[in-house]
Amino acid sequence: MNQPESLPLDPLLRVLTIMTILRSPQGCPWDREQTHRSLKTKLIEECYELLEAIDQEDQFSMKEELADILLHVLFHAQIAQEEGNFSFWDVLDYLSAKLIRRHPHVFGSQSASTTDEVYKNWEKIKKEEKPDRESLFDGIPIYLPALIKAMKLQSKASKINLDWKDSQGPLSKIQEELSEIQEACKEKNEVKIKKEIGDLLFSVVNFSRLLGIDPEEALAESSLIFEKRCRFIEQELKNDSYPEASKDLDKLWQKAKEKYP
Repeated sequence: MNQPESLPLDPLLRVLTIMTILRSPQGCPWDREQTHRSLKTKLIEECYELLEAIDQEDQFSMKEELADILLHVLFHAQIAQEEGNFSFWDVLDYLSAKLIRRHPHVFGSQSASTTDEVYKNWEKIKKEEKPDRESLFDGIPIYLPALIKAMKLQSKASKINLDWKDSQGPLSKIQEELSEIQEACKEKNEVKIKKEIGDLLFSVVNFSRLLGIDPEEALAESSLIFEKRCRFIEQELKNDSYPEASKDLDKLWQKAKEKYP
């Protein structure tokens, strides 16, 4: 039996040793069963939990979720080491080299006094690192949430001048797409309705992007407010002391909007 007091005192060596033990024949059955693929969805969940902690400015939860994400980094590195591919130390070496390479204005002779200059240097270096990428659109992750992916695609397209001059363009497009959805609904054409809804959402992302608003965050905030309002109404409807005559959903919705504007 492994005793905690026998573990290294150095925090990094300690957690690496713990991970090695957990994956060993004498370790935990669940940890031993995990693979890169089995951990995929859990890693995504942890990332979203961190985002929630950041939005709530909950420092304790942020620390907890960062630890959970680090656990996944250690987990994947340990699995890779067991398979003879790379180790956690290789990950650290790669990260250090990448940070130095991509900051020549800090660790080299180049200069960059503005964020825009830093971004241009960054893009140039990335292109040199990935010579096999033939398109600006190569490298965009397949599994990005749809709103984030749409914004990424639009941002890339803007680099070859495939973009609106200002936010008025996509705003007019939104109105056009709404008309097309109404027309598709009249025709009762489900395939066309789905397409037009997609076009509408894509235009909304474009409009949001050109205003400097992250559509994913905007939708998440609206969803949170909607949830709070629904929970409020749900509780009011459950409240036996609440006058039956006042249990009008429209009135309750207005009250919920006042409470959660």
